[in-house]
Order: sequence, then C-alpha cells, then structure tokens
Amino acid sequence: MYSSTWVVIGGADRGGIIVRSGAELSSEQAPGRLAYGALLKEVQLVGDRLQFSKLAGDGPDEGWISTRLKSKVLAVRAMPDDLDSGRRIEDSAVHRPAMTFFAISDVHVERRENMKWLESLPKFDRSTLLVAGDLGVSLRQVEQALRGFKAKFDHVFYCYGNHETWARPQNKEDQMAYSYQDSFEKLVALKKLCQDLGVVTTPALIEGVWVVPVLGWYHFDWDNEPDLQPPPGKKLDREPIPAESLATDTGACLWGNLKNGTLELASKLDLQNEEWGGWPLPASLQENLRNPRGQRKQPVITFSHFLPRVQLMPEKRFLFQPNLSKIVGSDFIRRRIDGLQPDVHVFGHSHFPWDMTLDDGVRYRSWPLGTPEEQARRIASLPQEVTEQWHPQAIFDSDSQHYRSSESCWFSLMYTRIQREPESCHLADYVAYAYSPHAPRVPDSIISPAGFLEVHSEDERTRREKYSGKSQRSMNREMRRTNNPE
Repeated sequence: MYSSTWVVIGGADRGGIIVRSGAELSSEQAPGRLAYGALLKEVQLVGDRLQFSKLAGDGPDEGWISTRLKSKVLAVRAMPDDLDSGRRIEDSAVHRPAMTFFAISDVHVERRENMKWLESLPKFDRSTLLVAGDLGVSLRQVEQALRGFKAKFDHVFYCYGNHETWARPQNKEDQMAYSYQDSFEKLVALKKLCQDLGVVTTPALIEGVWVVPVLGWYHFDWDNEPDLQPPPGKKLDREPIPAESLATDTGACLWGNLKNGTLELASKLDLQNEEWGGWPLPASLQENLRNPRGQRKQPVITFSHFLPRVQLMPEKRFLFQPNLSKIVGSDFIRRRIDGLQPDVHVFGHSHFPWDMTLDDGVRYRSWPLGTPEEQARRIASLPQEVTEQWHPQAIFDSDSQHYRSSESCWFSLMYTRIQREPESCHLADYVAYAYSPHAPRVPDSIISPAGFLEVHSEDERTRREKYSGKSQRSMNREMRRTNNPE
C-alpha cells in the first residue's frame, strides 16, 4: 500500500510546492501548487526529481516535483525503506530460529471482545511472549488472561500496568479468592499469582537472549515539553482537561498517603523492581552488560508498561487529550533502561503502536491491542487481514534478528515525515477543532496516509466498510469529550 506512495511535507507556509511539466527545472511551471500533505503515486524518480500522479490533496493531478531543495525536504516516501526491513514471520518458515520473542500490551480483557480475541489466538511454536501490562482490572481477569497466553506460548513474561493496581472498589470476583486492602497489597497478590502460574516477572535468559521486566509508575513532571500551543497572539478556546482528572487511577488506586502522579509515588513504585526480585540483576547479566550493545555474548530485551522517553509519545498537538502526556512516563524507568542499554525495549500504556530507534541506539516498540473502538479505527484505516487479526508482534529472535515494522505504527511513522516540534502551533485537525479552530493544521494525510489510499482487494473494501462506522463513532465520542468534559 505504501511502497510507491509519497507525501508532500514542504510548502506549508507557501501554499504548496511548485510542479513542472518535465524533469528539467527549466520546464514549464504548472498552474497552482501541490498542497502540503498531498499524497502522490510515484511514476518515476530521477535523482531528486519525482514524476507523480496525485492520489489525494489539492493541486495539479500530475507532473514533476523536487523531493528536496538544497537542505530542505519537500516530499518523502510514506513508508521509509529501512522501516520495511527485517525478518518476517513468513520468512522464518525456511529457517525457524530457536526462539522468537513476541510483544503485546493493553489487552484489557475486561472487555469481552478482547477476551475472545485472546481465546482465538493460534498456538505459537518456539515462542516467548512479553506482556507489557494492562491485562485486566480484577485479578480473576488477569489470571484468566495469563492462563490463556501460557496455552499459546512456550514462555510468558509479564509486568503490571496501572489497571491491575485498581483497588477501589474491590472487585466482587476478587473477593472470592484474593485478599487486599489497597493497591500495594494487590501487587503482593498479583506477584504470588504470577509465581503460581509460572509466569516470569524477573530477568531470565531464554535460549541466549536476556529478557528483563522493568516496573514503575508515571509522574506528571516526566513530561518536559510545553503545553499545547495556540497561534501567536491567540489563546486556546478551552483548556485541556488537567492530568489529575484524566487519570482514572487517581480514584481507583489506593496508595496510602501517597498522591497519584507525584514523584514520591513514582519513586516508591520504582522499588517494586526490588520487591519483585528483578534487582539486583543476576550476576551473569551484569557481566554480560559490561560490553556495549552489539559486542555482548547475549542480546538484551527489556520491557515496561510505562514509557521511558517522551519521544515515544505523540506531541500534544496530535492528542485528543493533550495532558495525556503527563500520565504515561517515568524517569525512573528511563534510568534503568539507560543502564541496561537493550537491543529492544517494549512498552505499553499509550495505546499507540510504535517503532522507533532513538539517539541512544535502542529500538523502542509498542504493540497494544487496545479497546475495540481503537481496533476499529486501525482496521478502517488499514483494512488488511493482519490488522484485523492483530496477533502479538514478533520483535526479535535468538539469531539476534530484528523483525520488520508495521504500517500500523502511524504516529512513529509520522515522525519520519515531519520533525518533532512541540513548540509548534500547527495542530492536527481534530485537536484544532477542540482547542483552537483558527490554528494552522497538520493534514491528516501526513499523520496517517493509509486512510486516504484505495484498497487493493474486495476483502479490504468489505473490511473497511465493516469498521468505518464504528471508527467514526469512536472519533466523534472523543471529540465530544474534548468539547464537553465531565
């Protein structure tokens, strides 16, 4: 779907970019410019000159453009070549590695549809699954989900998310089998449950690859980027919902005299790494970590529920709830990841599929199942069978091979098209609608081009039609919530 698709990312402040009739810069200029965000099909590429036919957006239907002008990039491929590289599951049928590592998060089996998804999964041969939190709310739900995953995978690693710590009101299902008075006691019960089930929650070496769970909790001041920015000289029409009100955990968790979102609570919950037995790290792992990544005897995979780096979250100008950025990440988790310098780090919580290598050389990946409504949005945008199935994602194997990215990682892919500019007042259309209607826009085609492209088969057409209504209703609910917060 993406292989020959280009996105115009230049000309935002100039009404678009120049189109000419031929490859030569001296050829006739077409009337009108090609709009910022236009989607193009590649006809041929000659150096930095692209012959195109337009797929979506304003401007000439065909012609030639420059993909770059000196140091300024004007158009980019929708799917970078390097993100399409890596081993595929189907490739490994020829040479199946000794062990393949899969990731999933935010399964939320409190939603009946998600439990059915889990039950329908096939058996994964020679497999290890990393479950990066938010399996369910009650321990009964978590137990059922972990038993389900253990029936599908050879090894299951797990770290808890925020939903598992909800302790008020105490779930009636849990009262039958578990005893806890607050969130700390619930974590003790959860740890024992994992031990009883044989679910791994501490560092372990699996066929020559170390897997290290990292526990923690978010704190508001982890978010070091500016608040949502209105255009110069303007104010937002309404202020975003405060982080304290966005976090259901504020009322659902019981942490004694510690307040949710504070550095004190995050520091206290960072110590769960020692409580659960993850730290001190095993001596053999510490010895392995003496060498830099790429020179170690054994590669390292880490995973956490919460985010270690702010660059793994979309900027506020792309979020229905801009202050969501304040309740997703932890500097304590980052410090532990920095010390481990893994080959891959898996995270959850944001509900955004993600694949990005940052300046520390770590490849960060997230593969959330999410709510049925979020699933509908993904499928309507990218109506492929694999998107509908949404199996846990292969990320690494015992041959030290990374696995390919996914076109569903729309936000991290967006950052291959545009730079991260948290001070910018250019907003996503749905954000501008809610907070600053007169702000300049980032076109939806730059954020997620897939929804603008034609499907390739009747099955995809049927799938898009099936989920489009639910997807749109979900978007409408989000927009109503931003305009009418409770």
